[in-house]
Amino acid sequence: MKMNRLIGLILLLFAAVGCAVITLPLGFSGRETRLQEFVIRPAKSRFVSDKILLLDISGSITGEASEGLLTESPSTLAEVRDVLDKAEKDKYLKAIVLRINSPGGEVTASDSIYEQIRRFKQKRLEDKKPVVVVASMLGLGASGAYYIALAADKIYAHPTNITGSIGVVAIFPKLADLTRKIGVDVRVLKSADKKDIGSMWRDFTPEERTILQQTIDEMYERFIRIVTENRPALRNIETVRRLADGRIYTATQALENHLIDDILYLDDVIERAKSQARISDASVVTYRRSATFRGGIYSRALPATPHASPQVNLLQINADGIFAPLRQPGFYYLWMP
Repeated sequence: MKMNRLIGLILLLFAAVGCAVITLPLGFSGRETRLQEFVIRPAKSRFVSDKILLLDISGSITGEASEGLLTESPSTLAEVRDVLDKAEKDKYLKAIVLRINSPGGEVTASDSIYEQIRRFKQKRLEDKKPVVVVASMLGLGASGAYYIALAADKIYAHPTNITGSIGVVAIFPKLADLTRKIGVDVRVLKSADKKDIGSMWRDFTPEERTILQQTIDEMYERFIRIVTENRPALRNIETVRRLADGRIYTATQALENHLIDDILYLDDVIERAKSQARISDASVVTYRRSATFRGGIYSRALPATPHASPQVNLLQINADGIFAPLRQPGFYYLWMP
């Protein structure tokens, strides 16, 4: 009985915080820095000014910053917005490669990033500085990540990529039975009977289940519409609906079903982007919040500060991927097996 209570309390703790970090920084500094450009691969000729930008969309797609004990990671939405704001001003930028490795994430964050990329392309076109945008999906490009890729002019997948999972999942944990076993109960006062819909402290009523399902169905229909609008070979909505039963696809299956345009390694995607931008040579660049950056085209441009000092990590338990839906129940374009 005591062991059950201990396990229950640990689960509740993770559900509440999602991530536990105990870190001793040596000269900690949390000052925000501006994005800086770093050349990953220089152009073959030193007289060439054209550029191709690698824009990372990795991990769970979020709309809010995640906070640790001493650090804060910006949201995917904020990072993409900052990158596009900087890229919009660069007249030498000819193409963007969305380097995607993500299972998806929040519905609103995924949709907002898709729209930001679409508006960026339109704005550059209006300014007579068009930019080609292509997506390169590496290990994962599922659900909300595929949704974002639909904003690109072309979608390419690594030979071992997993994509698809078109659909919506809503996670509403139920902890009532667990908390009662460890002697905890929750009392709720509310203005109306639907005010705590989705509460983890009780079961759904039949009417609440219907309301939540209607919300999911509406978000699902939006996903299907975005696919039909952006995939020329999938204009038939019923065809898309058959593909969008939540299943995942290998790169080969995705190509056969017209979800992607080709199967290419990242190096080949960069070459294809040059061709589509009608340039023969270009520097490959990335943006990073750091005074120093060393890496290649497969090195992720993680946010960092130029004043960050070495850290001694005494303990780091990162449960974001497991417990995020517990901490913030809601609706997700997410592959979550």
